[in-house]
Amino acid sequence: MLGVVIWSCRETGRAIVWCADHRDLAHYDGAPRGLTRVCVEAGDLVEVALMSDSAIRRCRSLKMVEPGYFPEIANELKGRTRAIAAA
Repeated sequence: MLGVVIWSCRETGRAIVWCADHRDLAHYDGAPRGLTRVCVEAGDLVEVALMSDSAIRRCRSLKMVEPGYFPEIANELKGRTRAIAAA
């Protein structure tokens, strides 16, 4: 599924993704040990594979599709009333 990163941490590789299905946000905990970390920033378009984990939606994998796809997404989600789409 496609989504846009709305928050990320460079130190841990963690990210929060707003998915194209507009359901709950998806949490990415970073690459498993031994795998190369994908560096993402807010606004990057990514492809994620989701898994259910009790009450939290988690990404089991994350792949960069287009860096800087929607750089203003965080500001748009903070209160603007204009309708926007993730992907």
